Amino acid sequence: MKKFDVAVIGAGPGGYVAAIRLAQLGKSVCVIEKEYVGGVCLNVGCIPTKALLEVTSVKEKVELFINKGVSCEGFKFEPEKINQWKKNVVMRLVKGVEYLFRQYGIQLIRGEAVLSSEKQVRVGDEIIEADSIVLATGSSPKAIPGVNFDDKMVIDSTQALEVLDIPPHLLIVGAGVIGVEMASIYRRLGSEVTIVEILPDILMGFDREAASIIKRFMERKGIKLYLESRLLKEGDEYFIVKGSEKMPVKPDRILLAAGRKPNTEGFHQMGIEILDNGLVKVDESYRTSFQNVYAIGDIIPGPQLAHRASRDGIQVAEQIALGAPLHRAEYIPSVVYGDPELVKLGYTEEELQEKGINYRTGKFPFQANGRALTQENTLGFIKILADEKDRILGIHMVGPHVSELAGTGTLALENHLKVEDIARTVFPHPTLSEAIMECAENYYKKSIHILNK
Repeated sequence: MKKFDVAVIGAGPGGYVAAIRLAQLGKSVCVIEKEYVGGVCLNVGCIPTKALLEVTSVKEKVELFINKGVSCEGFKFEPEKINQWKKNVVMRLVKGVEYLFRQYGIQLIRGEAVLSSEKQVRVGDEIIEADSIVLATGSSPKAIPGVNFDDKMVIDSTQALEVLDIPPHLLIVGAGVIGVEMASIYRRLGSEVTIVEILPDILMGFDREAASIIKRFMERKGIKLYLESRLLKEGDEYFIVKGSEKMPVKPDRILLAAGRKPNTEGFHQMGIEILDNGLVKVDESYRTSFQNVYAIGDIIPGPQLAHRASRDGIQVAEQIALGAPLHRAEYIPSVVYGDPELVKLGYTEEELQEKGINYRTGKFPFQANGRALTQENTLGFIKILADEKDRILGIHMVGPHVSELAGTGTLALENHLKVEDIARTVFPHPTLSEAIMECAENYYKKSIHILNK
């Protein structure tokens, strides 16, 4: 029997971060992983998706500058080389995590973990005992009623990342983050793309004004959107159903991107309390119904985001080693790496209106930003929402590379800054980040580069 201070089940962005922080705090740690070191994020999620978005964006850049002194004949993508480059990027990051495990003395145990008690885990014939156990098992793609994955016609996001065979017509079920990002990738690679979404709009939960920019751009690029619709399979035929209308559709491949389910199978039988939606019930310290078993990331309530899982990992490690986290993160940014990019921080206007909270708005368009003009990429804006005392309630961004600006917005919210704190900060020129400052200035009707209405 092996004995550790902490056993972490799952080596994803929640699990491996928790393990490293625990080791930094002097704990003996093992990580049990049945498949990927780095989890879905590094291997078949965040990283490979962004790699494909980045390489395929070259086509957009070429098209933007084709009449501005750039000539490019015979431009083409080579899917096999793209796929290999993507794998190389992933492998470098995975090997980096494995290297850190070795340097911190974290033991990596390969295999499927079965929770035996609140202090024991079984991996095959091996029993591992730990004073504390952290469940970080992540999530998996969900099928939809009547349409199941078959690894050929109907695929999940993992298989969609293998871009060796580009379908002439790809139908995507789900207009959330994964659906929108995959639509951008495959449209650039030459597929005709159709999206079927059961909800009344794309990217629900994000600022409606900002999401509408992406929606219009997708439609302008030829992506067909069927909202308040569902996919129906009858025999070997598929139909898009919208109200009483039933339209036949013949895609070459179907990507199901209608959400993810928590990997919590088997936990209930061990006595861990599971909520109706399959998530593990935890208290504010990440404790489950077992005193010494904790859960983090995609398997507990909250946004299913890699950076949220990593923050959970740090906080649960500090909870175990120190008795309480050094800081409890309040704001988790949500990002869509689509075309253009989209960021949500804090409350949306719709949420504030629903709660009856009074607010004022500052807004600045990228059309008036010098750096955006030099990139020939001016679609979108930044918006700040604040209360009657100018305390920031939400920041929303849509436009070029706004994912890189999200950290600045999160910093402001997490530290409870007021709009004036941003407005009086000097941002370098010319940068996209200047739009944040000018947005704050517009809140006071003092922005220099637009008329303040």
